[in-house]
Amino acid sequence: MLHPFKLLDDLGYGDLEMYPNPHSPHGRISTPYIKSLASQGMTFTEAYAGAPVCAPSRCALMTGRHTGHCTVRQNGQVLADSDVTIASVLQKAGYHTGLIGKWGLGSTNYPPATNIPNPEGFDLFLGYNSQENAHNYYPYTLFRNKSQIFFPDNENASTENCGHPLTQNCTWAEDVFVNTTTEFLSNLSKSESAFFLFLSFTSPHAGGIGINAETGIPAPYDTPQYANQSWPKVERDFASVITLQDQQVGQIVKELDSLGLGNDTVVFFASDNGAHNEGGHSYQFFESSGPLRGYKRSLHEGGVRSPLIVRWVCEPVYCSYHTDMVYCETAAWSSETRSCGPATVGLLGFLGHRCRYSWRTAELSACTAHPTGQFPGPTRYIYHEFCYPNEDKSGWGQAVRFMNWKAVRQVTFSHFNISYTSFGCPDVSGDSPDVVRLAVQYMDDAHSSGPKCGYLPPHPNN
Repeated sequence: MLHPFKLLDDLGYGDLEMYPNPHSPHGRISTPYIKSLASQGMTFTEAYAGAPVCAPSRCALMTGRHTGHCTVRQNGQVLADSDVTIASVLQKAGYHTGLIGKWGLGSTNYPPATNIPNPEGFDLFLGYNSQENAHNYYPYTLFRNKSQIFFPDNENASTENCGHPLTQNCTWAEDVFVNTTTEFLSNLSKSESAFFLFLSFTSPHAGGIGINAETGIPAPYDTPQYANQSWPKVERDFASVITLQDQQVGQIVKELDSLGLGNDTVVFFASDNGAHNEGGHSYQFFESSGPLRGYKRSLHEGGVRSPLIVRWVCEPVYCSYHTDMVYCETAAWSSETRSCGPATVGLLGFLGHRCRYSWRTAELSACTAHPTGQFPGPTRYIYHEFCYPNEDKSGWGQAVRFMNWKAVRQVTFSHFNISYTSFGCPDVSGDSPDVVRLAVQYMDDAHSSGPKCGYLPPHPNN
């Protein structure tokens, strides 16, 4: 069984054509290839990223732990030696593993770098080791495994030096990622090896040209759909980058199928958190959160809800959470991994129906109110925490989704926002004391002491 996973960075719930976005003031961004991918598989309407920002979300995806247990709970932290990743488990089971793009869980793109992903289970690594360096779309250096590779045309990369389009004189990192992916897949088709590929792009995250500063959304060129729009340049770039990503998805899927790998391959497509509001871009320009409240860094739905598409010729799938995509293949099961619960709910049983639990429901979301008042199976809630200022510049917080309730607790731990369903409903915590008590219980149960947050007030259990 083959498991490629494609992750975009800061792609919002409303940025893809197949997701609800009824009030976008400037129309929908064109994503026909991703739409086609969705037509061949399943589109999840209530999938959750592991966190509202990059690094802890990737920690959840790699380790299968939610942010109450992750060793990385804010950007800038790195994996612990004790962490076990999905790549290491599959590698030991005989899978050929690759990471192409943004790792974001290591330090610096320059020697001596720490926490390179190869020891974490990846046979091939090509990309950015650090969170900060991934902001540079035209880097002078990237890692290939434990060594640096250089792009001389990017040594003095800038808008002026790269020309227009920017790829005229400089190298866009994501072109390198696509070429490396094609090479990886071609080699696999010859060896007939099972594989796990984590293709982790940086766009549409804010970034720079030859610098790590988040100064814009540096698309290599404006795609024809947007070149003549009278929008701010940053918004033309934002739309162009997403449409270029869409074309690259089409290119990679076509390559996968042409090599005869498509029928045996599960393709996941998702985002690492909600829509961003950085580099001069406004998440409201295209209503990138769709009908959801909040955006990147928010514990509300707009910060943690992710688009998710899964293509595989198989029986239906039923629900999702980033931590559920880990450790679900029989060959990967071992005593060093934790079980598929109780901290997860979702794709258990999906990958060949070989997980420890396997429920069927007609709804694609685990978060719809269940007739019994609980989720099917052992899990009662989906949990997030975030120890860095959210979109409102407040601090430490927690969130829990159970049945159709969403609870967010921030800063003083006496301030709550409780709403029924996820679509920006008003705070009803004053009218629902029993729900508040249950939410507090879930939050306290889910949180374990871990890396210090760096922003006060700390959680009382830290």
